[in-house]
Amino acid sequence: LIHVPSSSKLLPPDDKKAEEFTLEEVKKHNTEKDLWVVVDDLVFDISEYVPQHPGGLKILNNAGGDSTKGFKGPQHPAHVMNTIMEFYKGKLKKE
Repeated sequence: LIHVPSSSKLLPPDDKKAEEFTLEEVKKHNTEKDLWVVVDDLVFDISEYVPQHPGGLKILNNAGGDSTKGFKGPQHPAHVMNTIMEFYKGKLKKE
């Protein structure tokens, strides 16, 4: 099983202008039915993915916050780098 290298970085799609969200906005989306996370300063709305997550509700560990460390943990296979991009919402606004 190939894992996500901790040194790898997600890059936003360059085919659309990214909307920006503050961390305060992201924090409002912190439930099983409405779940946003930040990975590498990119914002993802993973609400639809929650029921499919192989790790169950552990996906809520950093609900509404920065999930970079957990996302790049040894439990995740490399293909999650592609999977999460399906839920790309925008960039984290630098405050």
